[in-house]
Amino acid sequence: MVLPFLAAAPSSANYTLRSYDFVSGSGSPSSSSYQLQAAAGSQGGVLSSSTYRLPIGVKASLTAATPPAPTVTNPSGNYDQLKVVLNVSGFPTDTKYLIAASPDSFTTTYYVHADQTIGLSSSISDYQTYTAWGGASGVMIIGLQPSTTYQVKVAALQGAGTGSGFGPTAAAATVATTLTFAVSTSLTATPPFAVSVSMTPGAVATTAASIIGTVTTNAKNGGLLLIKDQNAGLTSTSRSFTIASVTADLAATNAGYGGQIASVSQTSGGPMVSLSPYNGTVSAVGQISTAYQSIASFASAVTAGSLTMNLLAKSDTSAPPANDYADTITLTIAPIF
Repeated sequence: MVLPFLAAAPSSANYTLRSYDFVSGSGSPSSSSYQLQAAAGSQGGVLSSSTYRLPIGVKASLTAATPPAPTVTNPSGNYDQLKVVLNVSGFPTDTKYLIAASPDSFTTTYYVHADQTIGLSSSISDYQTYTAWGGASGVMIIGLQPSTTYQVKVAALQGAGTGSGFGPTAAAATVATTLTFAVSTSLTATPPFAVSVSMTPGAVATTAASIIGTVTTNAKNGGLLLIKDQNAGLTSTSRSFTIASVTADLAATNAGYGGQIASVSQTSGGPMVSLSPYNGTVSAVGQISTAYQSIASFASAVTAGSLTMNLLAKSDTSAPPANDYADTITLTIAPIF
């Protein structure tokens, strides 16, 4: 017996659906503001407009909203940091955010890590909550380049849903690194800087002029003032003799020569601090050698930092008399940006 094959069409008393075969799903419903592509058993299409993009098959309710542009500023005039405050009012409290920054309109993209540094790659650990990113106080992005404008944008991730794309950008610029350093004496502000002294055997003599070094810099990690000389002592070319530089109390030694810091000061920042063995008093001095030695430091940016140093010397009868005992001293600065 052969039974006929019957194909039932979905129907009711009000309608009959006659064509319901599965097809490739390659149609593209669209309008001037959106386009929907779909394929049975596939997630290759996208639902999009000028403001959103949604992969097919993902419920919109599970996709995190795109954050608005953050607020980006440089409130303290930093050369390597910018402050970012997320603008995410109304987002669920468990939402996490990824911050991206770029100096070239996102031709190059840096991602802000949880430790506030930046890198060319990101991981799930770089998504942090609004609170972790500093809340209303914001967070400082560190490790940026001086004199550079950075654009910053934010993406969101919430629960087990799908992360958003990055939102619109905001921008701010870092400033240039700055340093001014000058050397003068208490007698003249223009070279040559002579600080002559007349020595009597057995007596400690102080030069007629003090050496003054001044510095202003925005180096946030401070820096050092350093000194070196040409002869490691006072040398007479005519007598081929040197009164060696020493670290000592000259009152208690037969002969020697060295530096003593008389004072340090600053208008703001720093502060300037004199360093041992150059911070002695009365006749105690620190040795000046042909290698740079640190004589003062400052722990942070400083404005009008100033150091005043005296040179002290003592000769004895072993030093042949001469009027050409001399040394050439170099003062320099090493900022720590």
